[in-house]
Amino acid sequence: MTFPDAAGLPCDALSDCPRSPAEDAIPAFSPGPSASARRESDHYGRYISSTAWQTSPARLAELRAAGHRCRLCFASGEEARLEVHHRTYRNFGCELADDLTTLCHDCHVDVTCMQRARKYARSPVMPPDQMPVAPPPPLFDYRFALEIT
Repeated sequence: MTFPDAAGLPCDALSDCPRSPAEDAIPAFSPGPSASARRESDHYGRYISSTAWQTSPARLAELRAAGHRCRLCFASGEEARLEVHHRTYRNFGCELADDLTTLCHDCHVDVTCMQRARKYARSPVMPPDQMPVAPPPPLFDYRFALEIT
């Protein structure tokens, strides 16, 4: 089954989908988000709030296939806010229904946190910059009151 991509063009295979080289690269450690990560995050936010995503046939097909219920806790759209989670970003912009999962907001947060924990657990731990650390001052002054002047 084919669905139109964000631009409304048919998307038949992975070769039709725009992919960035960053999707294939292993992320390097950095203390903060890089400029490219911020751009990707901005692009993601714009796409998720766009009409192309809200009316995406793949998104709507997944909602119908789930019976408009969360796939984990079975909450209906009347009981909780339903969101459609990307299981993979390989086809981002021209998703297939199989790339998506319907979740309520709470389950979506839980799944996202679990996936991030797994991702960062595999990331290498980089030692902090070598900085001499002074020992903390004592919590109590045990000298006699007479010695303190």
